[in-house]
Amino acid sequence: MCGITGLVSTHGADFDRFSGMTDALAHRGPDARGEFRAPGIALGHRRLSIIDLSEAANQPMHNEDGSLILVANGEIYNHRELRESLGRKGHRFRSGSDCEVLLHRYEELGEDLLEGVNGMFAFALWDRNRNRLLVAVDRFGKKPLYYAALGARFALASEMHALLHLPWVEKSLDPVALDRYLTFRHVPAPLTMLQAVRKLEPATLLVWESGRIATRRYWRPRPAITPETVYDATVVDRFEALFDDAVALRLQSDVPLGLYLSGGVDSAAVASSMARQQTTGDRISYTIGFDYRHNEHPRAQRVAAHLGFDFNPVEVEPELFGSTAKIAFHLDEPFGDMLCLPAYCLAREARKRLTVVLTGDGADEILNGYFHQRLMMLRERNLWLFAASGAGRALAALARAVPAAVVDRFFDYPDRFGPREKLKLVQALTHSGAFGGFYEGITSCFSPEDKQSICTPELREQWSGEPLHLFFHRQMEENREFDFNARLSLLDLQCWIPFSVLYRLDKLNMAHAVETRSPFLDYRLVEAALHLPPQAKFNPRRNKEVLRAIIDRHFPEPLREKGKQAFYMPLTSPTRRQFAAWCRALLTREGVARRGLFVWSAVERLFFQFDHGSMLAYRQLAALAMLEQWFRVVMDTNPHRESASS
Repeated sequence: MCGITGLVSTHGADFDRFSGMTDALAHRGPDARGEFRAPGIALGHRRLSIIDLSEAANQPMHNEDGSLILVANGEIYNHRELRESLGRKGHRFRSGSDCEVLLHRYEELGEDLLEGVNGMFAFALWDRNRNRLLVAVDRFGKKPLYYAALGARFALASEMHALLHLPWVEKSLDPVALDRYLTFRHVPAPLTMLQAVRKLEPATLLVWESGRIATRRYWRPRPAITPETVYDATVVDRFEALFDDAVALRLQSDVPLGLYLSGGVDSAAVASSMARQQTTGDRISYTIGFDYRHNEHPRAQRVAAHLGFDFNPVEVEPELFGSTAKIAFHLDEPFGDMLCLPAYCLAREARKRLTVVLTGDGADEILNGYFHQRLMMLRERNLWLFAASGAGRALAALARAVPAAVVDRFFDYPDRFGPREKLKLVQALTHSGAFGGFYEGITSCFSPEDKQSICTPELREQWSGEPLHLFFHRQMEENREFDFNARLSLLDLQCWIPFSVLYRLDKLNMAHAVETRSPFLDYRLVEAALHLPPQAKFNPRRNKEVLRAIIDRHFPEPLREKGKQAFYMPLTSPTRRQFAAWCRALLTREGVARRGLFVWSAVERLFFQFDHGSMLAYRQLAALAMLEQWFRVVMDTNPHRESASS
C-alpha cells in the first residue's frame, strides 16, 4: 500500500513542483520515497512496506533492461503463482515484491497484463521504447487514482490534493458532481468535485500516448454458462472453499496483520476463516463502538474470545467532531456519511499495533443483504402491482395513511422512522412504477424533490447529463444475462462499493498508513456470488443464506446473529449536542448565501426537523456540513500552492 504520482509535460516548471506532489502523499507511504525522471516524464512513489521489506522492493521499479518503469499502490495477491509462471518463461526478478510481476506481465502480454491478476491496485507504467504511459485500477476501485490533462500535459496521483501543486489544475466546482453528491453522499467516477480532475473508474485501463488519452474496461463479471438452480450443501461447500482461499491470499504480510471485527456475520466469517488458517503471529481484532443500546462491543468480544482473538474495543468520543477538517483533507472530496468519523478513529487506534487489517466489507452488496435490495426484490416479485397504471400514486396514498410507528417495524436502522422518513417513502412510492425512479427514491440522501426545494435555481440550471433514474434503469437492462438479484448486486458494486465503502476504507486508513483488505471483494468470489441461485441469498427466514450457513458450521448457536442491523453512526445525547454545534458553525445563513448553492430557508427547515428527532434530517445536514467543511479545507485555501509560491 503506497502513494503514487506521475507527470508527463513539456513544461519544465511543472517538474519543479513534482517532488511536492509526491511528498504530499507521505502519510500513505512513510517507509521509503523514490522518483524516476527522464525528459518529459516523472514517476513518484511513497512506500508503505508490506511484502519484502528490503530496499530491493522500493519503487520506482525497472524491468531487466530498464525500458519499463513502474510505480504501484496496492497488493497483487496471486503474485507467487504469477511469478512462478513468468520465471518458467525466463523472466528474472530483482525482489520479492508482489508488484514486480506487473512489469513482466506487461512484457509478455502488453495491455492484457491484468488478465487473471487478483489484487487491489492502482499503478502507472512508463514504456520508454514507445513513449507510452499505462495507468490502471483494480476491478472494484479499491485503490483510487486521480488524473488531470491539459493539452500535452498529463498528471496523476493517488490523492486529488497532490494534483493541486500544479497551477494548471484549476479549482472550479463541477455542478454535475455536486448533484451526484447530494444523491449518493459521495462523488462517483469518473467525476470529481473539480472540473479539471477525473477519477479512473474501476476495472479501467488508461493509455496516454502522444498527448492522447484512451480508456477501456479490462474486466466485466461473466454470467454463468449454466445457471445454478438448486441450493444445497454442495453449493455452500464450494462457496466456503473459495471464500477461505480469498482470506488465505489476504493473510500474506511481512508486517503485523489483524481484523476489524464488528458484531455482524460478515466480519465474524472472516475472523473464523483467519483463525483456521493463520498459523503464525497474534490474532488481533479492533472493534468500534458507540455508547448506545446497539453497541457492537459485547457481541464482538464474545466472537473474539471464541476464536482466540485479542479484542481491542475503540470508543467514538464526541470530541471527534473537532477533527473533521483533518478528516475532510484526507477524504480529498466531499463525503457525507458520518461513518467517516469512527472509521478515522478506528484506523488511528489500529495503527498502534497493526499495519494490515482485513474487513468484512462487500458481503451485503454481493449477497443482497441491504434493506433497499430487499425492497427492490419485493417490487420485482409484485411487478404486476407496482407497474400497473396509477399504482404508484395509490401506494403512496396508502403509505401516507399508515402510521409511521407501523412502518418502523419493518425498518432495520437502529433509529426511529418518523414523519420525515415516511415522506421520503411516500415520494419513492410515487415513482415505484419504474425501477430507476423507485431505486433513486429509496437510496438517495436528497431525493429529486428534496433537491428541487433546497438547491438554488442557478445551481439546478447547470446540471446536465443522463438523469439518475434512467441511468439506474439502463444499468439493469445491460446486465440482463444475470438474474434480478445479481443485477441488484452489480448496481451496488458500480454505484456504492467503490466510492462509498472502499473510498472511506482507503482514504481514512491510509491517513494513518493502515492497509485494509476485503476478502468478500475477491473478484472470483464476487462472480461466484452473482451465479448463486436466489434462495442462496435470501429466503423468508433469513438473508445472506449461504454466508449464514457457513457461520452455522463454525459458531455455537448463541453466536449466530439472527438478523441484519444497519451500521451507521448514532447520535447519543452528548454526540447529538456536538453534532448540532458543529453543523450550526458550518452552516450559517451568511455562509450559505455566500456559496450560492442552497436556499437558506430549506436548510433551516432541516435544523428544525433534526431538533425533532428526524434521522433523515441528520443524514442530510451531515452531507451539507461535510460539503462546507470540504469547501473550507480545499476550495478556500491551498497550502500546497502557497508554499510553492513563497
